[in-house]
Amino acid sequence: MNEKQLRIKQLMLYRLSCFTLFYLIPFLFFGQSISGVVTDESNEPLPGATVLLKGTSLGTITDFDGQFNLDTSSIYGGIIVVSYIGYISQEVQFNNQNTITIVLVEDVSTLDEVVIIGYGTQKKKDLTGSVATVSAKDFQNVPVTNVEGLIANKLPGVQITPSSGRPGAGSSILIRGGSSLSATNNPLFIIDGVPIEGSNNGPGILSQLNPNDIESFTVLKDASASAIYGSRASNGVVIITTKKGSLNDFQVNISSNTRVSTIIQNASILTADQYRSVVNDIGTSRTPLGEASTNWQDEVFQIAFAQEHNISISGAINSLPYRASVGYLEQDGNLKTGKYKRVTALLNLSPKFFDDHLKINLNLKGSFEDDRIANENAIWTASAFDPTQPVYVEDQTYGGYFQYTQFADNPAIALTNPVSMLEQRRQTNQNKRSVGNIQLDYSLHFLPDLHVNVNAGYDISQGTYTDEVQPNYFPNDLSGGYIYYANPSREVKNLLLESYLFYSKEVESIKSKFDVTAGYSYNDFLTTNYFYPTYRADTGAQFPNSDPPFLFDKPSNAIISFYGRLNYSFNNKYLLTASLRRDGSSRFSEDNRWGTFPSVALAWKIKEERFFKNSKSLSNLKLRLSYGVTGQQDGIANYYYQTGYNTGNLSNQYTFGDTPYTTVTPQAFNPDLKWEQTESLNIGLDFGFINNRISGSIDLYKKDTKDLLNLTTVPLGVNFNNQLLLNIGTMENKGVEFNLNTILVQKDNVSWNINFNATYNENTITKLTNGNDSGVGLFSDATLVNTVGYPRNTFYLYHQVYDANGMPIEGQMLDVNNDGMINAQDRYITNKSTLPKYLLGFSSSFEYKKWSFSTSFHANLDHYLFFQPYNSTVAITDFQVSQNLNTLYYDTLFNFNDEAQRYSDFYLQNASFLRMDNLNIGYDFGKTLANSKLAMSLNFSIQNVFTITNYKGIDPEAISGSENGYPVPRVYALGVNLNF
Repeated sequence: MNEKQLRIKQLMLYRLSCFTLFYLIPFLFFGQSISGVVTDESNEPLPGATVLLKGTSLGTITDFDGQFNLDTSSIYGGIIVVSYIGYISQEVQFNNQNTITIVLVEDVSTLDEVVIIGYGTQKKKDLTGSVATVSAKDFQNVPVTNVEGLIANKLPGVQITPSSGRPGAGSSILIRGGSSLSATNNPLFIIDGVPIEGSNNGPGILSQLNPNDIESFTVLKDASASAIYGSRASNGVVIITTKKGSLNDFQVNISSNTRVSTIIQNASILTADQYRSVVNDIGTSRTPLGEASTNWQDEVFQIAFAQEHNISISGAINSLPYRASVGYLEQDGNLKTGKYKRVTALLNLSPKFFDDHLKINLNLKGSFEDDRIANENAIWTASAFDPTQPVYVEDQTYGGYFQYTQFADNPAIALTNPVSMLEQRRQTNQNKRSVGNIQLDYSLHFLPDLHVNVNAGYDISQGTYTDEVQPNYFPNDLSGGYIYYANPSREVKNLLLESYLFYSKEVESIKSKFDVTAGYSYNDFLTTNYFYPTYRADTGAQFPNSDPPFLFDKPSNAIISFYGRLNYSFNNKYLLTASLRRDGSSRFSEDNRWGTFPSVALAWKIKEERFFKNSKSLSNLKLRLSYGVTGQQDGIANYYYQTGYNTGNLSNQYTFGDTPYTTVTPQAFNPDLKWEQTESLNIGLDFGFINNRISGSIDLYKKDTKDLLNLTTVPLGVNFNNQLLLNIGTMENKGVEFNLNTILVQKDNVSWNINFNATYNENTITKLTNGNDSGVGLFSDATLVNTVGYPRNTFYLYHQVYDANGMPIEGQMLDVNNDGMINAQDRYITNKSTLPKYLLGFSSSFEYKKWSFSTSFHANLDHYLFFQPYNSTVAITDFQVSQNLNTLYYDTLFNFNDEAQRYSDFYLQNASFLRMDNLNIGYDFGKTLANSKLAMSLNFSIQNVFTITNYKGIDPEAISGSENGYPVPRVYALGVNLNF
């Protein structure tokens, strides 16, 4: 070994010796481990608390006695982080202690979470009714077009079903099965204190809201919670609040995402060669077969792109908190030519004055929607059109599109080229909407327990619909040469003024707390329809006699309400809520104008009893019981209680000499019409274990609706129509709801939450007339009927007869009454409904360091759809064969010469399914620049991932009895969020 190598070796030994002395010797003196105990402020041990070395994954959890033990070689000189659900996390510096005691303080904000209810707020632990809340942190973590998508399948008893795959399309929301037949089953929507009425022909009732602006959803499900809204609460109430500013630092959020959507599955149809084979085998075609091979579904569908951009700023100017946002969405449709654009803006101000005695909330929201509506009839036509024909031809008679010219003398019996249906017709709907209110809450200086609340709001929208076709569009060119150009407009105004007094007082001497609310509300609704003349697209000349009809009056209605509520708590264990609302509506005559809607609820906090109060494993146990009455008056025409008149359109004119005159016809009316009322009974149990790491609820409910608003057939001559809206019949919904939330893992670097909910709902119509109900609701041309003893929307069909091989025999239906004839008397009520009996929802979110993963599933069980690929098939061959022959029916080749075949139970299918709704992966980069507040995160998601079902059609999720004509696509999204 030379001298240089010796010196290097000596230096290494020296450094090793220093390392040993500096780092290892202290542990020889102070031991190899540290033990400790974690307790609450009452010196009670906290089992399951997490003890971690800050910045690492090294740690442990406390045992049943709150004790823990850690290897000090890992943490000497470091910081211990101790956390426990429901308590404020604490950091403890460790130097040379052998034992340590850590006391955690309860997180009051978690234990006393405030829930927004009707006309006020309430602590979650003090709720007596069935109320479900989803806040921003629990929303579906994927880009959604409409706000209801944020809570889809998150809540038991709430069924959210996409209405269409059309861009911008909303969803139907059904709470506890719905309570009406002919009236609406939509819940009442309250946005920042303003009730929302209708969508003004937009794609969805909530489509004008930007999902990025939403802070929370609160769903009032039972009558105790919703009866404070009285006449409009039979189908539940959804309260939506938007994000507000705060006195914290100035913040800017920028989010952007790009989406790609694709049709998951096309209809199973014949190829061009298969179609030629079928036609050649069964007969001579009335139309000559072509030589092309066209997949018409590929011609009408496309891969669609969407982009969304949002920017929001929040903070405070002096003591004035504010939040402002602007959003832009542009979404192409998977059906070609469809496009949806939306611009939204929001401004929320929430200042406080006079030492916080006066609180003001100013909420302003505006939106503009531009909806290019693709002709959805092209979807079915693409599955039925001859695949041997080309899309385009040299002949420009009909714009260069192939058409069945041999039917030019009667185009109504011919299918129209589906591509021309999209490209030669332009339908648009433009909608401007503004929703706003100012709410003042004043706590009297001389009596701070008394608050005066005043809320003035509005919801104003203007919509314009246009429908244009080109001069050489095949159906229009052959119908007199006139080109339809319609431009009707609709204006809706909803004005609100309400005020209430709120008094809260705690009297410790009698262990009682009182909250009393009393108020008044006035809602005025005005809807005006405007029609403009129709013009020819080829010449610009006005269509003859197309002047708009004369408006006799502007349809309006108003609701005046008085309401009150009492919340009483005794000894923080026994709770009482009682409310009463009295509503008067101009939609009813003076004799039936007013309705009274009471409710009462009791709750018992079992956890606060002495035998449970000191339990550390039980965090919450509360029993609830409620009863109440709510009403329904939506879906009723204004002034239906008295005679009204309609002006005719162009097809309803009478000519004197050479001059056509617009006709005026009387409307049907019912002076005895009154409120539809729903009585609701609810029993619920809220529970929580291990400091609410496991929490949930169970609810049993029963709803009975009486005086159903039902459109009923009446004898001719009795009124001005053969159908009249009557208060007739009763209906029942009863069911069970279960909700479970679990926090499986909660550590500094890892967390895992799971939610599961399940609902069982049984709907039964119990009465429809004042006499014999056996034949009520049965119509020879109806697939769905409402009949006593069955759920609403029940299928009414023939029994199909099958051959020895199990194949259906065309026209062979079971002669139930053995009279030798097959007619409506042989049809039967199947007891199969469009309403699912079981709803299941599952969601999970997992976070590891900077990564996040989330997914959700839902299932609808025991609901049915009528899948009939031959419905309305046009005669293309002698045997009425179209190309949309599904494999299941390939050997059947029905002629449909027998009308009964269209109502065969052969087509009725169980549409139960399990769907993976979304899958999301995100990464949080945190601060991206040194000494900068800029933080960035990325996320990638897939929506409508897969569906497991035995249903033979395309999409089993629908509520209308048949699947949606416009398929709901699969969506891939990539998004970025910037915060600073």
